[in-house]
Amino acid sequence: FSRPYDIAFDISGDVHVTAYSNSVTVFTPSGQFVREYDQTHLRDPVGIAIDSAGYSLVVSNRLNSLSIYDPSGRFIHSIRGFRYPYGVSVSPDGSVWLADHGNSRLVKH
Repeated sequence: FSRPYDIAFDISGDVHVTAYSNSVTVFTPSGQFVREYDQTHLRDPVGIAIDSAGYSLVVSNRLNSLSIYDPSGRFIHSIRGFRYPYGVSVSPDGSVWLADHGNSRLVKH
């Protein structure tokens, strides 16, 4: 991959890396390649968070979306309506927060 943007760890300790190359790549804690996510819905993925059930939330800046992936990296669906989103995080209560940069707001889902 090239130009990594963000990282998140899953419950097993694997690291998930978003990169400019329109990819999310998973590595073991020792750095061994595990897999890549389904790239169909990725365009400039700049942020990633993983919830307690292992689902990944990926912010795609160019698509102005938040995409949800199952624990194996398979695309589930996207939420649109943002403008240049950047950061995403999961709060302790399981709420998803997104930094909607272009609209100067934080969004809670």
